[in-house]
Amino acid sequence: MSEKQINGFDIEISSKISLAKAKLKALTEEVKTLELALAPLPAPVTSKRIAALDGGGYSAELFGVTIFPVRAAGAVFEEGKEPLWIEKNNVDILTIEEDPKNFGSLLRDILEVEVAIELAQHKPDFLLLDGSITNLGYKGIPRSLQFLLEEKKELSEEGIGSRFHKLFLKYLRKAYELIETCIANDVILIGVSKDSRANVLVKKLYGKKKIPAISDTSLIRLKEGGKTGFTTPIDFKPRIRDIRKRIWEAANVFTNEKLQSYYLTYFILKENAIPIRVDSLLPQKDKLKDIQEMMVTYHDDNGFITPPYLTHKRAHMSPQLGERLVNLIIESVLDDSPELYQAFLSRKRRDIIQ
Repeated sequence: MSEKQINGFDIEISSKISLAKAKLKALTEEVKTLELALAPLPAPVTSKRIAALDGGGYSAELFGVTIFPVRAAGAVFEEGKEPLWIEKNNVDILTIEEDPKNFGSLLRDILEVEVAIELAQHKPDFLLLDGSITNLGYKGIPRSLQFLLEEKKELSEEGIGSRFHKLFLKYLRKAYELIETCIANDVILIGVSKDSRANVLVKKLYGKKKIPAISDTSLIRLKEGGKTGFTTPIDFKPRIRDIRKRIWEAANVFTNEKLQSYYLTYFILKENAIPIRVDSLLPQKDKLKDIQEMMVTYHDDNGFITPPYLTHKRAHMSPQLGERLVNLIIESVLDDSPELYQAFLSRKRRDIIQ
């Protein structure tokens, strides 16, 4: 890049920064007029039996297929005892027409839900999922599946994308089974999002007025600065589109209206820490105080909580491990059938020249 090009790029960057700053300042002035108060954190309580889990994965896009190794790991933590670990691993090899990006994510999500069900059967006091539990019922529907539903075709038909559609229904049924298991066993099910960009609280505060383009996390940090505390729990229900109803009907899940809504709270456990989003089930409304006490009791002194941190480390799949697993598959195909390797499993040029 020449000096003239660099100077032109600098001007372009400065212009974009100025525009962004002006927009953010306008947002800041607007939201400062809102009323938002944090409740003080409760005192820690006696430790409980806490279960937590997380998932990990890796993907390799080859010439004609995508390989996805995935895993999930969770444990029941109890003071004075070794953690009870449950782990599951899987791998799939997808051809180009099978929506590989969404398929790989869905494959990992199913493993996480299956681990969660096994953990719930051990009847811990709490079961902590990584991310929002709204994902259990309101997981994003990819365009490939939306098209099939909009055309009112049978989800069970064979053909392009049929494996993905069946897997999506399996996920919904497993997710519903998890919720029912937790309610039946009196396990408090919550979702913990460490870096949420949702705007559920913002929408609640603005009601029918025009909603600004700001996340709940940014709003809380602007309004409350570096204070500790938690926001008043609010009940919310994501918008249910017709296509969502169709897929619930196809999977025969979430017919109970109480399981279509949730409670949302944000916790700031350490001064200047990023707020943690916590979701819980509407039928477990009487457990909100227990959730607040648990969050304080298991604070890791760094603004997060310990059980999800431990399971994240266990479930994480490093790029090195992911690449080793992919290479094992490639080598196996190469040894057995060089023709298949050349046509489908050889590396892309851009991967070779990096």
